[in-house]
Amino acid sequence: MDKIIPISDLQTQAKKYVDQVKETDQPVVITQRGRAAAVLISVETYDGLVATRDEMSYPDWEARLRRAQRESKQGKRVSLDDYVARRAKR
Repeated sequence: MDKIIPISDLQTQAKKYVDQVKETDQPVVITQRGRAAAVLISVETYDGLVATRDEMSYPDWEARLRRAQRESKQGKRVSLDDYVARRAKR
């Protein structure tokens, strides 16, 4: 379950919450006036979301996903770090 905190807690205890997210990889939902306003996530989670968004921007993303699933079942895998490095070279 996500941790939910008011923005005032983040303002006074930012280091505590950043350390917590880094250690647990669990997001922290930040509220403003009682409503969700932002989410604090680890950089690894953010990188994964950006990579997913990038892949889904291709018109043939569904076919690419099916191919990746097939290859994964066959034991053909690439780490996220290797993938990001390859994408950066393009």
